[in-house]
Amino acid sequence: MRALAAKKPDLIKIWVDDRNGTVEKLKPALYRAIIDEAHKHGLRVMAHIAKLDDAKDLLRAGVDGFGHVVRDRDVDAELIALLKQRPQTFFEETLWGERQAIYAGTPAWIDEPILRDSLSREEISQLKKSFSAPLTAEQRENAQRMLRNVRALNAAGVKLGLGTDTGGVTGGQYFGIASLIELELMVKAGLTPAQAIVSATRNSAQILGLDRLGTVVAGKSADFIVLDANPMDNIGNVRRISTVYMRGVEINRAALRARWDSR
Repeated sequence: MRALAAKKPDLIKIWVDDRNGTVEKLKPALYRAIIDEAHKHGLRVMAHIAKLDDAKDLLRAGVDGFGHVVRDRDVDAELIALLKQRPQTFFEETLWGERQAIYAGTPAWIDEPILRDSLSREEISQLKKSFSAPLTAEQRENAQRMLRNVRALNAAGVKLGLGTDTGGVTGGQYFGIASLIELELMVKAGLTPAQAIVSATRNSAQILGLDRLGTVVAGKSADFIVLDANPMDNIGNVRRISTVYMRGVEINRAALRARWDSR
């Protein structure tokens, strides 16, 4: 930890999940030592978790946030009470991984032009096939439990950030488009469109310590998109992108699209 601290990381991430007995899980004595040492160096620690009991013990150990929401059981009053004792604790929810069970069929957005701007033909084909794959009753219940847990955390005022697991080893997580769909999944979990957008922008920037991003404030980086329709009316409108600006400069999307189409 001391060697890592010298490199000035934004966050320390630990893994506290045995993948249903298939991998070794970090032991409490070790993650408590990691959290304590990280805090001595002014570093925050977030934990990959799946189980309710692990989340509770990590909170008692002083963890600063979680990747994923609890999967094995519904969150309970004890977890909420522990979170209220540590109001800066965050959850990066990742509902994208449960998309097949949540939609229970092929979603309408699968044929939207923005997918062709973001994914290869092969990736779009694979994504379509994933929605026709058979689902078990357990998969359906797990997805509904995750929706309930996101809803409960939001209702309790817990800070939620947007996550997609993009770059994960399981595959099927796509940069860009997965975040836009994640917003829709958050609304399906019970967040308002405004709450989902705040989670994706302000909250996520705060979680990552990106002080110049996340809100439209004088002095911050002018990174934003202009939409053709109001996402407060329908969160799917976040995919109706008219213009993209980075650091105050409009991105030539037509040129990027032409390069993408000619690959």
